[in-house]
Amino acid sequence: MNRATGWLLVAVLLTACGPDQAASDLAAVQAVAVQRGNLRITVTEGGDLDSGKPVAIRSEVEGRPSILGLIPEGTQVKKGDWLVKLDSSGLQDNLNRAEIRVEESRSQVEQALQALEIQAKRNSEDETSARTDVELAESGLIGYLKGTYELEKSKLESTITLAQERLARAKSEAEASRRLAEKSYVSKSELEADRLAERQAEEAVRIAELDIKQLENFTKPDEIKRLTADIEVKKLAYARVQQQAMSELKQKTDALEANKKSLTLETEARDKLAGQLSKTMIYAPSDGLVVYARQDRGGRMGGSEPIGLGKEVREQEEILRIPDLSSMMVKVDIHESAIKKVREKQRAWIRVDAIPNRLIPGTVTRVSLVPSSQSSWMNPDLKVYETFVQLEETVEGVKPGMHAQVEIIVQEIADAVHMPLQAAHQSGSRTFAYVKKGDGTPELREIKVGYNNQSYVHVESGLNEGEMVFLVPPPGAPKLPEPEAAPDLPSAAPTTGTPAGQGPGGGSGTSPTPDDGNLPRGAGDGNRSGRREGGGRPEGTRGESEGRRAMSERMQNMSPEDRAKFMEEMRRRRGGTEGAPAAPPTPPTGQDGERK
Repeated sequence: MNRATGWLLVAVLLTACGPDQAASDLAAVQAVAVQRGNLRITVTEGGDLDSGKPVAIRSEVEGRPSILGLIPEGTQVKKGDWLVKLDSSGLQDNLNRAEIRVEESRSQVEQALQALEIQAKRNSEDETSARTDVELAESGLIGYLKGTYELEKSKLESTITLAQERLARAKSEAEASRRLAEKSYVSKSELEADRLAERQAEEAVRIAELDIKQLENFTKPDEIKRLTADIEVKKLAYARVQQQAMSELKQKTDALEANKKSLTLETEARDKLAGQLSKTMIYAPSDGLVVYARQDRGGRMGGSEPIGLGKEVREQEEILRIPDLSSMMVKVDIHESAIKKVREKQRAWIRVDAIPNRLIPGTVTRVSLVPSSQSSWMNPDLKVYETFVQLEETVEGVKPGMHAQVEIIVQEIADAVHMPLQAAHQSGSRTFAYVKKGDGTPELREIKVGYNNQSYVHVESGLNEGEMVFLVPPPGAPKLPEPEAAPDLPSAAPTTGTPAGQGPGGGSGTSPTPDDGNLPRGAGDGNRSGRREGGGRPEGTRGESEGRRAMSERMQNMSPEDRAKFMEEMRRRRGGTEGAPAAPPTPPTGQDGERK
């Protein structure tokens, strides 16, 4: 039995005794001396060991495949060793169907490519034919102007020339016949025949002249207009053929590109399934020891269970861990009443339950800034902060999952005046002690205290070394004053306030003490503070009572196995909490608090 436990037992016995018996016993055992010496302030909690640099093995398969094969936990593996086999039957079926779709898409690409080539050839033929029509129409116009028209014009001009020559001869003959007729050398009928020939020649000349006028004034313009219009029609037809060819070629090209994209998508889907199928077999990325992850069973109150055969795993869900045993740490949950003491880089001592005779030095590496959401959900009135402590030595036999007690050294106070924690009594923001005067009667004295550990509290002022203090209020001792009234809400921002980290109360009387909830409370202060007299965790508040009722209802709905696991987890969490009856794994120290 350590000193603090003995004092606590004395206090309980004195309270249970009657007034007369207590009066006779108090003179001998109720008061202890205030001491001066080195005082170590620590925070002690229990937690589980884990690797500071674990290699997490996660499922990279989509969906929720089942575990068909699993290497036994604790196996020492080498890089490349088989670890996990996931169900691949569904992936294999999907891969087979994907292969079929890839072949269909590849066939469609080939057909689209052939259709594009055929369309390109057809477009070339149509464009050549339409272009030839345009060229023939243009050649027809040139041929008419430089050929047909000139020929017709030459023929008509030649006809006029011949008609004019025939007319001249006819006139000459008719004139000769008229002169001969006057001398009666020719008959009258011959004269008339020559005159008729003259008139016919004149008519032939007139008709030839009309034909050439018809050619110049009507036939030529009309033919040019017809041939020009034919050229325009052929050009429009050529442009239509080009546009249609371009449109059909684009359709075939787009169809080919669409089929190529479809082939790419189907190929990527096939390759993805093939990759997923390859990931159903998981191999060790490095050497190490296999540790199973734990699987959430659908609710925080349901707890968790190890991964095992037949379990379904989600994508990116952790299945195994291969921890780095050379970099181990302990995760502990620090209660809100003590978290303000804990800082990064603080020294710590770790005692692993499996190796109780070995103390391992450590360092606080990280302190969470917000309370643990899981603990808050399980008990809304329990606020704990996850804190990680790194082991500074590699100890053989230390493995992940082992439970350990961690003592974080908050402060080493040299030449500190200190007294047992039970001798300090809290009333609101003020702290008091029952001091034994020279005549043996008790005196209620207000003191100022600093941080405390589980056994002692640092007395900053109000007591001197060697003074005697009572562990419990002795019979006839003055009562603690009533706690100060809570201040009204201000109407505007206050000009002064309590510095951060000074604790509750403040503003009147003495300076507030850094109360962490472990100081004994006055009789009338328990409900307001929400802490039990004698220190420890908050309890007794209305909110916590409701939280306990809710937790009780949840536990009633659990199976016996789940309830047993839950209670075991709660016992592990509370086993090393500051203020609990269990003694912490304190390193060897002397009476003055210095380490031996």
